[in-house]
Amino acid sequence: MINSGIRVIIIDDDSGIVDSIKGFLEDKYYIEGFTSSRDGLSRLQEEKFDLLILDYYIDELNASNIIDEIRKYNNDLYILLLTGFSEKVPGRQSLETLKIQNYYEKTGDFEKLIIFIEGIIKSIEFFKSEKPTIGERIKELRKQHGLSQEEVSRYLEIQRSTISLYESGDATPPTMTIIKLARLFNVTTDYILCYELNVEKNKLPLK
Repeated sequence: MINSGIRVIIIDDDSGIVDSIKGFLEDKYYIEGFTSSRDGLSRLQEEKFDLLILDYYIDELNASNIIDEIRKYNNDLYILLLTGFSEKVPGRQSLETLKIQNYYEKTGDFEKLIIFIEGIIKSIEFFKSEKPTIGERIKELRKQHGLSQEEVSRYLEIQRSTISLYESGDATPPTMTIIKLARLFNVTTDYILCYELNVEKNKLPLK
């Protein structure tokens, strides 16, 4: 039974690798696997994933091509480069030149690979559990709507520098500003305030 909200996608031309990773981890995490780079890219555009496990040599597209395509629209996806050609695709060079977060060389020790992947997943889970600040939430919403700080400041009739202070956490927007931002971004004020309501319903004693 899947007991985590983490979503993993694998793109590797070796179906044995794809099936083995899924076999070890799909009882804990949601996992999809593809042996075609284009099928994998198409799926990444359709759905949100937290971790991509990516082989370097796949088909007509290699990992460098795939990563460049992904980073055009998604800079948050955690990418683990998995390769059996470390002499052609060295780890340090890959981390420096490719927009990836981690690197692993394929070896015969499959259990070590699974442990490595689970370590990454635990890190992703930890950072996902961190609640955003009000400033981070405002910045996130502004970027989602494709607005600049200048555009938001004109809407609120305040200085652009004030928006910058809000987003950095150096100032807290007043109540009326929160209400205006909620209208602008079409969300609730609670969402901007990062407020989560957790009410336990208790039965009132009958008289």
